[in-house]
Amino acid sequence: METELSEEQLAIIVNQVQLCMLPALKENLDEVQLLPEHLKTYHLLLRQELPRLFDLIHKHEDIFTNKEFYKELRQLLVLLLCELSASSTIYKLDVDATNLLQTVDRLLKKLETCCQLGEAAAIFTYYEQKLHKDCWKRELGAVHGYERYLEHCCANEVKMTKKLLTFSLAVGLNVRECHLPEYKHLGVRIFARMLSSGHASDIQELNVQGVIYENLFRDAYTMDAVDVTTLVWKCLCQCLDHFTMLDSYTWNQCDDMLERLIHNVTMASSPEMSISLLQFITQLGYYFTINRAEVKEVLNSDFSQPEQLAACREVCASINVCTNYRWAKAILQMLVLESEKLLRSVSVCTKLLLAMQRCYLVCIFPIPLQALNVHLREFLTKFVAVLLECIVVHEKAKPIVQLTQEFIEIFICQLNNSTTGHQTPSNLKEFATALDSLQQLIVK
Repeated sequence: METELSEEQLAIIVNQVQLCMLPALKENLDEVQLLPEHLKTYHLLLRQELPRLFDLIHKHEDIFTNKEFYKELRQLLVLLLCELSASSTIYKLDVDATNLLQTVDRLLKKLETCCQLGEAAAIFTYYEQKLHKDCWKRELGAVHGYERYLEHCCANEVKMTKKLLTFSLAVGLNVRECHLPEYKHLGVRIFARMLSSGHASDIQELNVQGVIYENLFRDAYTMDAVDVTTLVWKCLCQCLDHFTMLDSYTWNQCDDMLERLIHNVTMASSPEMSISLLQFITQLGYYFTINRAEVKEVLNSDFSQPEQLAACREVCASINVCTNYRWAKAILQMLVLESEKLLRSVSVCTKLLLAMQRCYLVCIFPIPLQALNVHLREFLTKFVAVLLECIVVHEKAKPIVQLTQEFIEIFICQLNNSTTGHQTPSNLKEFATALDSLQQLIVK
C-alpha cells in the first residue's frame, strides 16, 4: 500500500524532475550552430534518470490527486513532460527510447485531469520568465515545451484565457523574428493553436487575427517545404473566420490571398506544392457561400461515380460569389500554365487533375457564360489540347482517361446550361459540339 511522501522524499523527486529538464544554453540559439551531438550528455542523463523518476512516480500515484502537498511537483512535471514530448526538437530522444516517450505521454495525459488553477498560474509565471523577448533564445526546452503545453492545457476543447491568448501572441511573434526556419514554423503552430482554442470574442476584441494575418502574409511569397507552406495557408484561412466585416462584394483579405496563391501556384516548381495551393484557391472560392459544409462534402466525393459528379455539379452551380468573378480570368490562365506539369508522370497527372477539377467546379463552373465568354474560348482551346496530349504521353493510363472524360463532361455541361434567359454565346456553341464528339472518341 502506498504511503504519503515525507517532505524529504518529495524534495528528492522534485530535484529529480529539475535534473531532467534541459539546461539553458550559454549563448543564443541563433548565434551558435547547435548540433545533435552537442546533446549526447543530456540524452545519457535522461536515459539514466528518467526511469528512476518514473519509478518513483509509479510508487506514489497519489501525486495525481488534487492534494495541495504535491502542487509544486505536479507543476514541474507538466513543464518537464511538455519539454520531452514537444515535436520536431533537436533535443528529442531517439526512436530507440520509445518506451520512455510513451510513458511521458501517458503521464502528461494523467495530469490533464488533476492540475488546477494554482498549477496553471505557476506554470504561466515560469513561461513568462523563460520566454521573455530578451532570453527565450537560450531557453530551448521552454520555447518548444510551451507549444506542447498549449496543446496540453487546451485538450478536450478547453478554451484559452484572454491572458494566455495575449501572451501566446507575444511568444509567437518573438520566435518568428528568429532567422532560423524551425522557429518561424514554431510561431505558425502557436498561432494556429491560438486561433482554434481561443474564444472568438477575445480573438476579435484583441484583433489577434489581424496581427497574425499581417505577420504571416508578409512571408506568403516564400515557399518552404509543402507541409510548412500548407500550415501557413491554413492559419491564414483561420484568420479569415475572425474578420467580421468581410463580404464578397468588396476587395478584402480573401482577394489578397487569392492573388498571392495564384502567383505562387504558377511559380511553384513542384507539383505537390501546386496541388496543395490549388486546394486553398478552391477553399477560398466557396468561402462566402452559405452552404460551405455542403460544398466541402460534395468536393470530397468520388467523381468516378457519374451520379456523384452530377451531384457536385449541381451544388457548385448554385455558388454565386462575386470574388470568383474578379479572379476567373487569372484562374483560367493559371490552369493553362499549370497544365504543363500534367505531362510529368501518371501519378502527378492524376493528383493535379483532381485538384484542378475541384478548383474549376468551384471557381469557374458557376459563372454565367456571358461573363466568361471572352476568356473561356482561349482556355478551352489550350487546356483540352493538353488533356489529349496527356492521354498520349501517359499511354492511355486508365485514371488519366477517366479524369479527362470527367473534365470534358464538366465543360459540356457548362456550355449546354446557359443562364436562364440567355443563349450560349455563338463563339462557344462549336465547342460544345466538338467536345461531345471528342468524348465519344475517347470512350472508343
